[in-house]
Amino acid sequence: MKTTAAVLLAVLVMAGSAQALTVSPGVGPLLMQAQKLLMAKDFKGARAKLDEAEAVKVSTDDEIVINQIRRATDACESGICPTQP
Repeated sequence: MKTTAAVLLAVLVMAGSAQALTVSPGVGPLLMQAQKLLMAKDFKGARAKLDEAEAVKVSTDDEIVINQIRRATDACESGICPTQP
């Protein structure tokens, strides 16, 4: 679980933006659920929540964060989640 959280943090940091991202109220809870599913290694469930978030996104920030979590999901499912030092 710590590894997945580290991956999510790394993906968000690698976005390269020093500007804070704010997701819309309809997207935020779905992204939190997707992250929980990702940490539980339920990749199919995480993708389903990301698809739901994609359907209700209203801003560029929504899209950026959805895509970041989607890339983290793909990486973890491929077995390339970095390990904790």
